[in-house]
This record gives sequence, C-alpha cells and structure tokens, in this order.
Amino acid sequence: MIFLLSSLPLKAEDLVNDLTSKINEYTAKLEELGKSKDTLANQIKILTSQAELTLLKITQTESNIKNTETEILDLSQKINVLDISLNELSSAYISQVTQNYKLPKRIPFLSILRAGNFNNFLTQYKYLAVIQKNSQDTLLSMETVRSNFDIQKAQKTQKQIELESLKKKLADQKDSLQKQKNSKANLLEVTKNNELKYQQLKKAAEDELNSLLKAKFIGKRHVKAGEPIGLMGNSGYSFGDHLHFGLYTLNESAVGSWTYQNDIDSASYIASHMWPMNEPITITQGRGQTKYSYLYADKFHHGIDMVSPNKTVRAVAEGEAYFYRNPGSSLGNHVKLFHPDGKMTLYLHLQ
Repeated sequence: MIFLLSSLPLKAEDLVNDLTSKINEYTAKLEELGKSKDTLANQIKILTSQAELTLLKITQTESNIKNTETEILDLSQKINVLDISLNELSSAYISQVTQNYKLPKRIPFLSILRAGNFNNFLTQYKYLAVIQKNSQDTLLSMETVRSNFDIQKAQKTQKQIELESLKKKLADQKDSLQKQKNSKANLLEVTKNNELKYQQLKKAAEDELNSLLKAKFIGKRHVKAGEPIGLMGNSGYSFGDHLHFGLYTLNESAVGSWTYQNDIDSASYIASHMWPMNEPITITQGRGQTKYSYLYADKFHHGIDMVSPNKTVRAVAEGEAYFYRNPGSSLGNHVKLFHPDGKMTLYLHLQ
C-alpha cells in the first residue's frame, strides 16, 4: 500500500508533523493488533501494518537526509565566505604590521627634535597610533572570524556524521521493509492463505516447544569434539528430517535455568569449531525471522535447521552431554552439550 500524505505540497514542518502523526497512529494500531487473537487474518494485518509503518519511517528518514544535506551545503558556503574573509584580514594585518615596523621608533623628546617642530611630531604620533589601533582591530576581527570558522567546520563535521548515520538507518529500514514483504508472502505460501492450515502449523510449533520442555533427562556422559551423539530425525513442527542446532551462554550448573528463547548467533562458534553434521550440509532455516518463524509464539526462529545425507549428529566441541527423551515418542528428543568455555549447544529433533 502506498500512502499519499497530501494532494498538495506540504511545508517542511507540516510534513514532519504529518509523518509523526501517522507513525504514532500505526504504532498504536500494531499494539492493538498484538493483543488480538492469533489468527492468520490478524497476522497478515500485523505484517501489512508493519510494512506500512516502515514505509512511513523511510519517508521520514529520507526527509531528514534531505534536510541534513541542505544544512551541510549551507555550512559549506558559510565556511567558504569565512575562509575568504580570514585570508583578506590576514593580508590586511600583515600590511599594517609592515607599515608599523617601518615607522621610526624614537624616544619622545628625540622624536620632537627630529620632527623639526611639535606639530610634525604630533602628526607622526597620531599616524602611528592609528596604525597600531587598526592592527589591533584587525587582529581581533581575525580571531572572531577564525573562531566562527572553527565552529562552522565542527558543525559541518557533526552534520556529516549524522548524514552517514541517517543513510545507514535508511538502508536498514529498506532492508526491514523487504523482509516484511517477504514474511507476508512466505506466510501466505506456507499456509496457503488457509486459517485451518495456519492453526495446525502453529499448534505443531507449540507442541514442539512443549515436548522439548517436557523431555526427561536420561543421563549424561563426557564427549569429545566430533563424537556421535545422535541421529537426525523428523519430529515436532518440521517438513522432513533435519537437525535443529542452537547455541546458548550457559554453564552446566545452571542447566535448570535454561530457556529456549535465550539462544545466541552460532555462526562464529561453528566456524571456530566444527559443524554438527558431516558435509554436504544444507541450511533449511536460519536464525531470526524466516519463512516459518511467524508460526512460533515469539515470531522468531531460535537456532538453525540443517540437513545432511549422513544423519549422524556430532558434538561440535568437547563437553558434558545431557541426553533427553520423550517416553514412547521421539518428539522432543534432544541433547544439551555443555562446553568448558561456558557455552551450551543444543541438538534437537533426534531419533
């Protein structure tokens, strides 16, 4: 949806107020939608409103960028004028100092004798005083101009920093808008725009988490990096055999305080250790907002899903492996592996 802010040109201040009003309106709308029943129709409304809100924020940021660029241009022009003025004052000051230097510097009573008479002496003395006064005035003006010059340059530097920040913000907002559009398209694709299908998939995702929390601890053992700890399976909310891998900052002594949502990005950890499965490996769902993440309670996929022709799941690093199983079902079978560096890796959807 495209917003027409007005059919007539708006003043800068009116545009800012109009955008702010609409942003507040859509923010409030999203808060209300968030309190509504979790249905496919409501989720589509949320995604649509998020995209509309992001569009407004993009317009706002583009307006701020334009204003900042105008301010930078204005400051550049002021700096150029001050630079010219400073050069002119410097030349005048040098000239005045030179004239002052060339004037005879005599003891007063000798100056009277050399001048021939008192009137000539008085004229020379007044001229010298004028030259010195002009030099002092010029020097003061130079300091004032130099101070303004430095202030304007500092302001320009700050505005340039603000401009770069705004441009980065704009790029992030455009990226968010594209992700929001993709999320809506993906959700409609996964659910076939069918409410019953949405509720079934959402329940499967909820059952997966519940089974993970209810799985029984059956024992632990020390494992080495690369040692097999299970087989990739197909349980819970999934579309085929895969391994769900997660990384957490958690010590073995705090195993009871573990929560599924407190995972951290595992990319660098895997890169510095090893993958939990043998290559070739295919990532079927990344961490964050994904094609399927809107079916989870917090609309976020915690961890990464992967598949490999070899179903063996291996420890990415040495540690104490805690094994969990659901009696009579593979739903929720998983391993929590605690490592000496204070990290815990999660291996979910095991046979």
